[in-house]
Amino acid sequence: MNGGKMNERAIQTALGGAERRQFFRVECRMKTEFKLAGGLFWAPAEVLDLSVAGMKIRFDPFFRGKTIRPEALDWAESDFRFSAKGGFFEIRGFFLRVYLKEAGRFTAGVEFDDPTPEQQFKLVELYGAFRRRGQGV
Repeated sequence: MNGGKMNERAIQTALGGAERRQFFRVECRMKTEFKLAGGLFWAPAEVLDLSVAGMKIRFDPFFRGKTIRPEALDWAESDFRFSAKGGFFEIRGFFLRVYLKEAGRFTAGVEFDDPTPEQQFKLVELYGAFRRRGQGV
C-alpha cells in the first residue's frame, strides 16, 4: 500500500433495480482461493482491492495441470474463501471478466452474489484484520 495510506474510490453498484448505493473499494493485498462452480480444487489468488460488493483479484490461470481460459470466466459462478479466525469465510460470486493478462497471470473483477448483511460484516472484518496485520498490530 502506498505508505500505509488507504486508497479509496467510490464505485456505483445497482441493487434492487433502480435503487443505487455507493460502496468504497479499498486497495489491499490479501490471499483468497476460488473454486469455479462444479470445480474440484481451490485455486490460490491475491485480492488487489475489496468492497462489500466485490473485489479485484490476480491469479495464475495454470493450476494443477489445467489452464483457465479468460473467456471461460465471463460471468462464471465461483465460491471464494478467505482464512478467518481458525477457519474459512466463504462467499459466492461471479467473475465479471479478465481485465488484464500479464506475466502468466490474470487480473479479474468479481461481483459477490447478493451478500447477506452478515457476509458484508465479515468482509469489513476481513479488511480490518488485514489492516491490523499490515500495521503490525
